[in-house]
Amino acid sequence: MLSAANIRNYSIYLLDDVLFSYYEYMGDDYDRDMRRIAADPATQRWWSLTDPCQERLPGTADGRQWLELPEAWHMD
Repeated sequence: MLSAANIRNYSIYLLDDVLFSYYEYMGDDYDRDMRRIAADPATQRWWSLTDPCQERLPGTADGRQWLELPEAWHMD
């Protein structure tokens, strides 16, 4: 489902007990593709197992599981 929703180059990192992820979005409608992922039954089953193991960080938007970090620097 991630590939179908235009997610590429996806990595998850672990530092102590904090997970960080990185991916590149290659589509043209991010919100639509995120809704597609959220509606997927296999994804919903996965989240039902993994979400209870995670704590949302302060500042995470309502209705979101992850805090989106602001980009500090970028170079192509």
